[in-house]
Amino acid sequence: MTVLYTATALAEIEDICSYIAKDNERAAANVTVAIEHAVAAIAKRPQSAPIVHEGRIRAKLVGRYQYRIFYEIAGADVIIRNVRSTRRLRPWESSEQ
Repeated sequence: MTVLYTATALAEIEDICSYIAKDNERAAANVTVAIEHAVAAIAKRPQSAPIVHEGRIRAKLVGRYQYRIFYEIAGADVIIRNVRSTRRLRPWESSEQ
């Protein structure tokens, strides 16, 4: 499977790693590697993560870290849509009520 990233997902990964690197560059590197490993696992077995939204969006936890990768399968492609802390709202949820 070919892995594609949305601009949003790339920006979220950059934000996560930049934020962590302010205090600990080694920890930021470890999180980056964990995200890369999780994406590689998704590419190998894209249907292994549960569907969490609209019958097509799947979510995979990133190793021992509190991050979740939201993605969808589109033909022979895996599209990484978001990478977020498990403490944040899911991409489709709104804080406005």
